Amino acid sequence: MTMKKLLLAAVAWKALVVVSEAAIITVNPWQPLFQGIDYATGRQEPDNATERLLAISCLRIDLANPEVVLFTSPHCTNNCGQETLSENTSHFLESYGLSVAINGAFYRSSTGPNDTPLGTPDDVFGLAMSLGEVVSPAENSAYAVTFLFTTNNVPTFIPRNWPGPNTDGIFTAISGNAILLTNGVNVGTDIMDYDPRTAFGLSEDSRYLYLMTIDGRQSGWSQGANFYQTAEWLIRFGAYHGINVDGGGSTTMCLADCQGKSVRLNRSSYVFQYGRERNIGHNFGVYAKPLLSPIMDLNVAPSSTTALLTWRTDFPATTQVEYGLATNYGSSTALDARMLKTHIATLPDLLPGSNYFFRAISSDGTTEFSLPCRLTTTNPINQALLLDITNSWKYTTNNLDGVNWRAPNYNDSAWLGPEPGLLYKETSQFVAPKSTLLPPGDAGYIVRTYYFRTHFDFSGSTEGLSLTFSNYVDDGAVFYLNGTQIQRLRVPQSGTISNATSGTASACPNTTQQGDAVCPDLFTISGSLLTNLVQGDNVLAVEVHNAGSLTSASADIVFGSALIATRPGLVLPTLFVSMNEDATATLYWNGSGFTLQQSSDLSSTSNWIPVTGPATNSPVIVTNGGTWFYRLRQ
Repeated sequence: MTMKKLLLAAVAWKALVVVSEAAIITVNPWQPLFQGIDYATGRQEPDNATERLLAISCLRIDLANPEVVLFTSPHCTNNCGQETLSENTSHFLESYGLSVAINGAFYRSSTGPNDTPLGTPDDVFGLAMSLGEVVSPAENSAYAVTFLFTTNNVPTFIPRNWPGPNTDGIFTAISGNAILLTNGVNVGTDIMDYDPRTAFGLSEDSRYLYLMTIDGRQSGWSQGANFYQTAEWLIRFGAYHGINVDGGGSTTMCLADCQGKSVRLNRSSYVFQYGRERNIGHNFGVYAKPLLSPIMDLNVAPSSTTALLTWRTDFPATTQVEYGLATNYGSSTALDARMLKTHIATLPDLLPGSNYFFRAISSDGTTEFSLPCRLTTTNPINQALLLDITNSWKYTTNNLDGVNWRAPNYNDSAWLGPEPGLLYKETSQFVAPKSTLLPPGDAGYIVRTYYFRTHFDFSGSTEGLSLTFSNYVDDGAVFYLNGTQIQRLRVPQSGTISNATSGTASACPNTTQQGDAVCPDLFTISGSLLTNLVQGDNVLAVEVHNAGSLTSASADIVFGSALIATRPGLVLPTLFVSMNEDATATLYWNGSGFTLQQSSDLSSTSNWIPVTGPATNSPVIVTNGGTWFYRLRQ
C-alpha cells in the first residue's frame, strides 16, 4: 500500500466513468499531494479481446504556483565523459529532496546495457536543460519534440526543434521522440508496440504541466499502450499538447512521503520483473511545498518495537495516533484529552524491521485534524560470520545412495579436498570467485550429483538466533545440518532425493544471467530447525544436483556457501522530558521492557523507586513538586 492512498483516503469526489462498446474507462478526480501538485489515476477495463487493460497515473503541476520549481538531471561533473550519471527515479528524488519525480528523456549508457550500475556516465538524447544549464544539446533530429520552461515556469511547446532552438532565458528543457498531441488533436500513431509509456502534456492555457505514466507488461494489471492510446489519456487528464518521453522498464513515477523517502505511484514493469528500479540516464522532478496543515513539525523516531511521535499545534488540542501495517490502521494510542500545543505519543508493540502507516490526530474540541505518514521500525541485530564463501569443503562424485554421508561422525577421509569455494566446473566469466576446479566425472562429463561436507564452530545462546545461508548454486541442492535436512533448493520439494535426482531449474531465473550462479540463493533457519545445532563442532553437508543434459558442452556445476549467525541486538533508549503548559511534565522514551524510576536524593542508589503505576509504557505524565530525578531500569 502506498503513500498516495494515505493522502487520498479522506476525499469523496466521484470519478468520471465512460462506458463504450470497447472498454470501461475511469478517470478519477484530482487529489492534492503538495501545494501546486495534484494526482489522479485512470483505468481502462476492456470489454473485448481487442482492447487492453490499462492503469494510468498522472501528476498535474500548477506552473502558476510561484513555489513550484522544475528540476531535471544535472550535467555530470569531474569530466565524466558523458552528460549525466545514471540513477533510478527514487534515488533521484531522495538525492535532491524533490516532492515528485518521473523518468525523463531517452538516453544511451556509456557501457551499453539499458540498466547500469549507479553513477554510470550516460548520454541524453535531445535537448535537455537543468537550472539554466544545457545538459544535452539538440543534436538528434529523432528526439526533437521539446518542452521549454523559463525561470518562472512559462512553458513553450516546440513540435520540432530541429535545428535546435534558442535557449536564452530557458531554465528547464526536456525532449521526446514523438508528438502525441498538438492543439488538442491526437496525432499519435497506433502502429507502435504496446509498452509502458511516459508522456508529458501541457494544458491549452499553459498553466498546467501533466506528467503521465501508463503501466505495461504486467498481466492482470496493465498491458501497455501505443502512441495513440497514450495521447487519448493525455486528453482525458486535460492536456492540449503532448509528447512521448521514454517508457518501457524506465517508466517510473514517485513522490516523497513525510520523511522524504520515495514512494512509487505507478507499478514499474522493471520492478515487477527484477524487484528493483532501473538505473537510467535522465529524470525529471518538481519541488513544491507541503500541503498546509495545523499539525506542524511532525517528528518520527522509530525504534525496533516502538516509535516516538512528536508534533505541535498553534492551538490547544488533544493527542492521538492511529497506526497499523496497512492504511486502514487498526490500532491507536490512548487518547490524551489534555488540551496542549506540544504533542507526544509512543506506538507500542511494533514488529522490528516493518513498515507502518499512521496518522497523527489532534482535535480542538470542534474540528479533528490529522496528518498521515509512514515509518519503518529498526531491526538491531548482532551478526557473526561462521563460514565465508571461500570456505574449504571436502567433496566427492561417488554415488552415495544408501550411505549416511550426512552424519556428523561419517568418515570422509577418502573424499577429495578440503579445497576453497567457489568449487566449480564453469566457463562463464560472471561466476566468481572461482577457486577449485571440480572433477568432470566419467568420460570427461560432469555427473548428476556432487557431495560436499564442511565443519564450523558455534558457541553461545540460541535464544533469538537465526542462521542465514548465502549460496551460489548451479543448479539445485539439498542442505543438511548435523544430519538433519534444513533446505531444498531447485529440486523436488517432496519425496526421496537420490543420486539420480535432477535439479528442477537453473540458477538466476528470469534474469539476463539465467543459468549462471551469480545471484545469491538466500535462506534462513530458526526455531525448531536449530534444535540439532550443537555447542562446538557442527557439520554442514550439501548435495548439488545438475539439471538437464550432462553431456552438453555447457554442462556446469558451481557451489559455495557462506553462513551468518544473527541475534537480536540491544539498543538502550534515551529518556526525554517535556514541560507542559498545565504545569505537568511528560517523560517519554523509545523502547520496551523498561520501568521508569524516580528519586529526590541521589546520595544513595536505594533512594530510587518506581514511578507509580508502575510506569512501563511511554509517555508518562508526572506532577511532582520540587526537584526529582528520573531513570529507566530494565
